[in-house]
Amino acid sequence: MQLISKIGYLAVLALFANPLHAEGILIKSEPKAHAEVTDFKGTVTFWFSGNVSERSPSVVVVNDHGQRVDNGDTRLVLGERHRLTATTKPLQPGPYAARYRVVTEDGLIVSGVIKFSVASPAGAGG
Repeated sequence: MQLISKIGYLAVLALFANPLHAEGILIKSEPKAHAEVTDFKGTVTFWFSGNVSERSPSVVVVNDHGQRVDNGDTRLVLGERHRLTATTKPLQPGPYAARYRVVTEDGLIVSGVIKFSVASPAGAGG
């Protein structure tokens, strides 16, 4: 009987400890973390594991000198409140960092940084 109790306890623990069930966990980004992008489309997008609150979402993109290069237009996509976007000015080749910050529906603040770089397109002089 104790074995069944322990197995049941571990199953419940695994269910609640599983990060796939957590709200607000970053699932993916575009560009991907550490990516070298030759065809940057001018938008940074983050996807989260659940809906995030409309309270103060933000994305800030900076170059290697710490200068802000995003347009200050962070947008939580309505109807898909798990997707956060921001556009940037045209980016020159070089390293960049994108910081995100969201608040989950239950009030947790989730933030992080991804780094990526923009490379010259193949065959471009420079």
